[in-house]
Amino acid sequence: MGNCNAPKSITKSAVMYCLRCMVGYDIPLNQGCLTPIQIKLTPGSILNPNDNVAVVGGNVQTSQRVVDVILKAFGVAASSQGCMNNITFGDQTWGYYETVGGGAGAVCS
Repeated sequence: MGNCNAPKSITKSAVMYCLRCMVGYDIPLNQGCLTPIQIKLTPGSILNPNDNVAVVGGNVQTSQRVVDVILKAFGVAASSQGCMNNITFGDQTWGYYETVGGGAGAVCS
């Protein structure tokens, strides 16, 4: 396996993001909004990897693809740029790293 594996938590976060985008009102950002949702992930797959594989690209690349696939499956948006952007800054004593979802998918018709 390569390094684009997404830990189960990242996969669930991508699903939660899609749900919050598609629901017509504000819902809390917590595990409770996933209660009625059943997510089936094959153990050892790219979306539920084993503990001994690399996951560095899963947060910025695979998670964005999961979002694109879910939104396309529901016919609400086409895919974005396909990867998140990274912002890093700091000095010798501290550092900050953030991922920012990228692109703006077109509305499906």
